[in-house]
Amino acid sequence: MKRVIIDTDPGIDDAAAILLALASPELSVEAITTIYGNGPLDVCTSNALRILYAAGRLDIPVYRGVAKPLLRDCNDGWASHVHGKDALGNTDFPLPPEQPDWTNGRHAVLEIINRVMASPGEIMVLALGRMTNLALAFSIEPRLAGTVAEVILMGGAVQVPGNASLVASANLYEDPEAASMLYCSGAPLVQVGLDVCDTVTVSEGQLKQINQAGNPTCRLLAAATPFLQAYYQGRGRLAAGGGVHYNDVPAVAFAIDRSLFQWRDLYVSVETQSDLTRGQTVADQRNLTGRPPNARVCLEVDAPRLTAMFTERIVGYRSLLNP
Repeated sequence: MKRVIIDTDPGIDDAAAILLALASPELSVEAITTIYGNGPLDVCTSNALRILYAAGRLDIPVYRGVAKPLLRDCNDGWASHVHGKDALGNTDFPLPPEQPDWTNGRHAVLEIINRVMASPGEIMVLALGRMTNLALAFSIEPRLAGTVAEVILMGGAVQVPGNASLVASANLYEDPEAASMLYCSGAPLVQVGLDVCDTVTVSEGQLKQINQAGNPTCRLLAAATPFLQAYYQGRGRLAAGGGVHYNDVPAVAFAIDRSLFQWRDLYVSVETQSDLTRGQTVADQRNLTGRPPNARVCLEVDAPRLTAMFTERIVGYRSLLNP
C-alpha cells in the first residue's frame, strides 16, 4: 500500500476523490490536511470531517492548514458558484456528533513536514487544493523535496484553456506564488491538470449506479453532485443529463494506477507577475530553455477505464471500521 497524505479543500470533487482513495486498497490514507479554497478554511475542515464520518473513517486525523494565499487576499466569493455556500452542494451533511481531536492543535504544515521526514521516501502527498500548505512546508524544511516520495497535484493547463482564467486552473490561479515555489522546490511532481480532467466524465448512468447504492458515502455524493452538474451545464461544458466532472478524482487515480495516463516530463514554470496570465503553467514542450524537467505532466488518460474504476469502488465501498 502507498502511504498518502491528502492536502485538500473539500469541495464536491474533493469529496469524490477522498472517497475513491478510501475505497482503494492500493492506498493508505494516513492524514488529511486542509486548506482554504472551495470554501473558507473552517468550512473545508468541517467538510473533511463530514466525509470521513460518512465513510466510517474517523480514525484518520484531520489537520487545519492555511487560511489565505501567501501574498494575496482571499477570493471572498470562494467557489460557492461551483460547490455551494457549504462547498458540498448546500447539502448540510451531518458532522460527527462528537468531533475527535487527534491533533492537539498541531498545524497542517508542520504535520506534513514531521510525517514525511519521519518516513523518508515512503509518503506521497496528494495536493487537491491550493498549494499554500505545501509551499510553506517546503520553505520551512527544504530537505522535504528529497524525502517525499512524490507530490501528485491537481492543477495546471498546458494544451487546454484554464477554468479560473483563460489560461489558469483554480488551484494555481488563487495562489500562484505558492504554486511557483512548489514547482521550484525540486520535489518529484506529477501535474494532473485540466488536460486530462476535462476529458474525464462520470456518466449519467454511472451516477445512477452511485445514487442507487444507498451506502452513506454514495448518499453524500448523490446529494452534493447536482449542484456541481448545474454549474457545468450552466457554463455549457456538459449537456443536461451529461454526467459530471470530478476534477480531483484523476489525481487520486494516478496514485492508484498510473497506467491509465500518458505523460511527458517537462520543465514547467508558473506565471506570477501578469494579471492576464496569472497562475498559468508554462511548459517547455520544445526544450527551448534547456532546463531539466521538474514535473511529470499528464496529457492523456483512459477516461472510460478510470470512470469505471471510480464507479465500481465508490458503489462497492465498505468502511474498514464497519465492513
